[in-house]
Amino acid sequence: MSQVIMWFLFPIGLYFYFFVERKNRPAYEKVFTDYEASVQNNPTLSDAQKIHQYKEMLRKNEYKIIETTPTSIAGEKRIFSMSLFAMSAGLYLVGVVFYLLYWYYLQTPHRVIFHTQRDSNA
Repeated sequence: MSQVIMWFLFPIGLYFYFFVERKNRPAYEKVFTDYEASVQNNPTLSDAQKIHQYKEMLRKNEYKIIETTPTSIAGEKRIFSMSLFAMSAGLYLVGVVFYLLYWYYLQTPHRVIFHTQRDSNA
């Protein structure tokens, strides 16, 4: 029975990766860009208060703060993909081990950089 379930995990993982996760990635990015725009457009906040709000946003979303300057802050997080994990489970347990090694050692973390002021050159 478990072998039959594993046969279906690979195509289910493919579907979710290509038609759900990749489609929703721009919406995930838009949350951060919209938040940055709303904080930048608030004239009552100083740069220090903006940095504090950005830090709170990163902490609430479990990002590791990696760099802070007076005008910007950056955070990064490794995002675990359940669809890729399902595809690797569909390739039996060897695929799971390879995916976990990839996720831990090779995957580049998702990086978010917030700025307190709009770049006038952009």
